[in-house]
Amino acid sequence: MGGNMSGMISLLLVVAFMWFLLIRPQQKQAKKRAEMLTSLKVGDKIVTIGGICGVIRQLTDDKIFIEIADGIVIEMLRNSISSIDAGEEDLPNPFEEEDEDDEDVYYDEDEDDSIELDETKKDN
Repeated sequence: MGGNMSGMISLLLVVAFMWFLLIRPQQKQAKKRAEMLTSLKVGDKIVTIGGICGVIRQLTDDKIFIEIADGIVIEMLRNSISSIDAGEEDLPNPFEEEDEDDEDVYYDEDEDDSIELDETKKDN
């Protein structure tokens, strides 16, 4: 009977070990994610699971509308949100045209820029 009792105790220890290492942290993470999804509001900067960054423009019960660029709004499921962006400073838009003066660059229209091929080296 003592062997049977030690087997039960070891089985309970294994179950408790699995609970504290696997199940409990996963439940905490799911609870934190659910709180994050319910706390979303218009104007939040977010990152989706697919890596799309944008600003929330409209919310419904299960969908959100995200502005990913000026005037471009996409519709996504609320569950596709990965995280709320910490609101760090905005990076400059790499596609925005800058007013540069091209006065320092001169092109000589008379110069012939054609490439001459060496006729002695032919592909076999």
